[in-house]
Amino acid sequence: MDCLGRCVVGSAVGGLFAAASLSAMEGCINFVRADQVFLRCDVTGVARTIWEITLDEEGGKAWIFKPAFRSRTEYPATFTKEIVRFGKTLPHTRSYLSNVLDRSTGAFTSDISGLGAPAVTARCEIHDNSSPAP
Repeated sequence: MDCLGRCVVGSAVGGLFAAASLSAMEGCINFVRADQVFLRCDVTGVARTIWEITLDEEGGKAWIFKPAFRSRTEYPATFTKEIVRFGKTLPHTRSYLSNVLDRSTGAFTSDISGLGAPAVTARCEIHDNSSPAP
């Protein structure tokens, strides 16, 4: 086999190896993303709006994306068979923002303790991810 033949065969084998490697890596990336659940929540209230919630049970995290405000907030989350609970202490008020999702009905409640404001409620459904991953 001459130099040209070795180069062509070598390039073809190298190309197949690169394609196989990229396919394997893409499978891992998609597998990680498949562990996340994406919800679209119809929030009730004066200014009815949509929130998008991403849940990562394995990672113990949740994110709320509020398209109207273009804001995304990450929370530590705990998961049980019945509910998902996530929240955090707010820095300025030291009040606790609590979010609870009923896994069987999709009912969602967001409440800030100590402020006296009414809780925000929503009905959530699973949907395809429409916004960038957190």
